[in-house]
Amino acid sequence: MPATPDQVRAVIDQYVQAWKTGDKALLLSIFAEDCSWEDPVGTPAFVGHEGLEKFWAFAYPQDASRTLTPVPEQVIVCGNEGILRFTMQVRVPSENKGLNLLVTDHFVLNDAGRIKSARAFWDEGCVSCPDGMDMFVPDMSEAHV
Repeated sequence: MPATPDQVRAVIDQYVQAWKTGDKALLLSIFAEDCSWEDPVGTPAFVGHEGLEKFWAFAYPQDASRTLTPVPEQVIVCGNEGILRFTMQVRVPSENKGLNLLVTDHFVLNDAGRIKSARAFWDEGCVSCPDGMDMFVPDMSEAHV
């Protein structure tokens, strides 16, 4: 039986919570083992939990120098699919650098209520620099190493 709209909303809430709290275990728990995640769309997909862990290691370096705070703006749910539009606030306090990235994520949940497919839509027009900070420019190619 397909995931319900209520399940989709709950998973999106958990997705936001995982990023907000730096909880990798929570993030992995809401994705199917055979998931695919394109971030951004048009780049090679991160596949399975191994791929997600690679992306997580890029986003949250071991030196804990970076913070990520998702600020949700809109959630749309239809059937077993959902859209999350949010701004990811990335900060590197030790360097007074930051990045605000407006992202539209599209999720498809499997019958078990876990994310089977995630696609992040954003481009250079979605990037801005926080007031009083220098621009932080991550090298997304490092996420695929």
